[in-house]
Amino acid sequence: MAKKTEPGMSASSMAAMIEKNELKNLYLFFGEDEFLKSYFSKCLIKRIGVSEESVKRFEGRIAAKDLREELGSSSLFASETVAVVTGSGLFKGSSASVAKDFAFLKELDEDSYVIFIEEEADRSNALYQMAESSGTVFDCSLRSLPEVVSSLTRRAGMNRTGITPGAIRLLYEGIGKDLYGLYNEVDRLALLVPGGVIDENLVLAESPLSIEAKIYDFTDAVVEKNFDKAMSLLGAMLRDKTPPQYIFASVAKHYEALYNVRCLMDERNTVSQIAEKLGLRDFIAKKYVKQCGAFDRNGLAEMIDTIAELDLSAKNGLMTPDTALEIVIGM
Repeated sequence: MAKKTEPGMSASSMAAMIEKNELKNLYLFFGEDEFLKSYFSKCLIKRIGVSEESVKRFEGRIAAKDLREELGSSSLFASETVAVVTGSGLFKGSSASVAKDFAFLKELDEDSYVIFIEEEADRSNALYQMAESSGTVFDCSLRSLPEVVSSLTRRAGMNRTGITPGAIRLLYEGIGKDLYGLYNEVDRLALLVPGGVIDENLVLAESPLSIEAKIYDFTDAVVEKNFDKAMSLLGAMLRDKTPPQYIFASVAKHYEALYNVRCLMDERNTVSQIAEKLGLRDFIAKKYVKQCGAFDRNGLAEMIDTIAELDLSAKNGLMTPDTALEIVIGM
């Protein structure tokens, strides 16, 4: 019988277990990160030594007797039998009778492997607890920004490069939250600056960021009066054919958010109260409060009106959109 795994196992620990051939016969991967679930299941199949074609795959709910019969059927091409069950829903709720039906999973033959891939799993579920005690359970929930900062900093160090917090935030917001996709991008960027530092400029120039990530960084730079950074980001977005109207709308939306925050600050609301009232994440509310330090309510209202006037002038052909946006940056 396999040993119980430690709770909170990291992705690197999971990868190391597979690499070292420390295999169990029963696995449960659950959570929103589809990349991790697919990645680890493929790594396991490869390490076990069977071909993808010989894997027995099941979608949705499966009866215990059907799974048991499939595990007992022999293969002409491999001595090992691997079954991958996706989206069974067996790990939701707390039915003890289901766990009893699947009790054979606790003592699988040494050449039989079962991998469950689920969207959700309840830790109080009897089958979940069986998988935890008899095999390996790995939570593939999407990683938070602080977790990603720590992981990507270590990854950059493994490549003998540094990486700035701003670069990590851009990658996190612009590429996605699956850790191994981010690892691959950091590895690629590290090759471009051997022994150097992966910074925001490198990410903006070399990484396939989403428009939203660039806009987010641009509006921060405008509000914080970082002229050089804002001009660099604006140039990058215009070269990528980002519509100027979208950029104007995003800047206006940012200032409107600051206006609302400033009003609540004037009413002596705390950061947590502001976050709750405006439906913001705590770290966003904290950032907005810091940015509001340079503005009063009237000043923010004037900025919003000026941006609207410049947007209208550009739409009416009185100036080019590029010029109007440059004026916004310089205000």
